[in-house]
Amino acid sequence: MLSKEKLKELLKLKTKKGRSQQGKFLLEGLRLCEEALNSDWDVESILLTTSFEDKIKEKTFFGKLQKSKAKLIVMKTHDLQKLSDTVTPPGIMCVVRIRKIQIEEIWKRSNNFILALDGIRDPGNVGTLIRTADAFGADGALLSNDTVELLNPKVVRSTMGSIFHLPVWDEVDLEKTLPELRKRNYKILGTDARKGKRLDSVDYSGNICILIGNEAEGLRENLLALSDELVHIPIYGKAESLNAAVAGGILLYEITRKRTCT
Repeated sequence: MLSKEKLKELLKLKTKKGRSQQGKFLLEGLRLCEEALNSDWDVESILLTTSFEDKIKEKTFFGKLQKSKAKLIVMKTHDLQKLSDTVTPPGIMCVVRIRKIQIEEIWKRSNNFILALDGIRDPGNVGTLIRTADAFGADGALLSNDTVELLNPKVVRSTMGSIFHLPVWDEVDLEKTLPELRKRNYKILGTDARKGKRLDSVDYSGNICILIGNEAEGLRENLLALSDELVHIPIYGKAESLNAAVAGGILLYEITRKRTCT
C-alpha cells in the first residue's frame, strides 16, 4: 500500500509547479496508461485500486502491467480519488516521467508539416488539436508560452494518447521561433476568420507551419505580420466564428488532403 509521504508527493503532481519540480506527471484511465506503456516514454509506476486489479486480473493488459518495468502499487480507492482529476475515477493511474523533446527532432524529416497554437486557453481545445494533428499526419506541434500547459490533466486526457505519438514543444516563444522556421524554408500560414485566401485555394506543399489563434481574439497582430500568407475558412451560416478545435480540424484535414493528393 501507499505510504502517507508518497501520497503527499504524488498530490503535488496535480499542480504545474509540482510537475515541473519532480519532472513527472499523472496519467489517468486504462486507455491512456496502455498508450504510455506501449510508447517509449518512461512509466515510473502504475497505481490501481484493489477492485480495479480484480477486474482486470484475467485480462491480457494485467500481464503487460506485471511485465513492465513500472512499479505496480495497489492503493485504497479514496487515496486514488484524491489524485484523480475526474468526477468518477477509473481506478488506474500512471506516473510518467516528462520527456523533453529536442527541437532538432523535427528537422530530421523533409517536407515537414507543423501545427502552432497561439494563446489557446481551453485544455479541451489544445488536447483535441494535438490529437487531430496526430491523426492527419502532422510532424509536430508548437504551443506558445501563453497556451495552456501541455501536461494539464485535461489536455493530456483530450489527446487520447496522441501526446505519446506526436512531438510537442511546450512554452515556445513563437515570435522567435517562426523566423527560425522561415530560415529553414518553412512557409508560415496564419489563420484569420475573414481575411486571406480560402483554405481550398492555398498551396500546402513543402515545409509549412499553420498557426491557430486564441479562441476569442484569433492570432496576435505580430504573428499575423510574421505570416507569409493568411488563410480563412468561409462561413455560410450566421455563426460569427468557429471553435478553435473545429477550425483547426478543418484546416488540418484540408492540408493533408492536398498534400497526399498531389
